[in-house]
Amino acid sequence: MKAAAAKSKDARIDLRIDQAQKALLELAAASQGKKLSEFVISSSTEAAQLALADQNRFVLPEAEMEKFLASLEDEPTEIPGLRDLFSRKSVFE
Repeated sequence: MKAAAAKSKDARIDLRIDQAQKALLELAAASQGKKLSEFVISSSTEAAQLALADQNRFVLPEAEMEKFLASLEDEPTEIPGLRDLFSRKSVFE
């Protein structure tokens, strides 16, 4: 079986950083045996994934997760003023 074709790298990002930042990144890249660009791409990609994970995934201790999942099965509760709130025009419109 052939290896998957390499992804085309046709996008570019240009960054301006100071010498201290560059030296730090170069040192970190060298410590992992990576080229500077490889280190920056992998590190920033990982940071982006973590930043986005906070928006769509959460972790709870087991007991709290059980409470949360049980609460999803509960009947809805009327919250005073909520219908009024949702009937108003959004501040973003």
